[in-house]
Amino acid sequence: MEVNLDTNILFRALISHGIVVLLLFDFRLKVNAPERMREEFYTHKEEIMEKSQLSEEDFHAAAALLFEKINFISLENYQQFLPEAKRLLGEHTKDAEFIALCLMNGAKLWTYEKLLFELGFGISTKEISRQLYGNSE
Repeated sequence: MEVNLDTNILFRALISHGIVVLLLFDFRLKVNAPERMREEFYTHKEEIMEKSQLSEEDFHAAAALLFEKINFISLENYQQFLPEAKRLLGEHTKDAEFIALCLMNGAKLWTYEKLLFELGFGISTKEISRQLYGNSE
């Protein structure tokens, strides 16, 4: 199974330590993300450390492990899909790169954003769990 990863899911992996982490490291799940996700992730380092109660050393170690699992895709690979992504999103342009990636590779976006489900691009943690494990955890 292949999915594209929304930044908030990555944040949740460090903060909640639950099913999201198990799914991210399931060998059957191929996870893609825009290259800029790394930068966005580190922009929120202090908030993530506070909410997760990780030390700076543990934060960097956890980030390194998570980043090994993610196939980061550079903008030039999906840039041609950005105009269509922006058109679909209207004023909600903050997720344009994620939708452009979905348009490029046909994979769903693992997200919590209601609009992205309404547009047909979203896939939930429960749905991924159901597809991988046959349950709804």
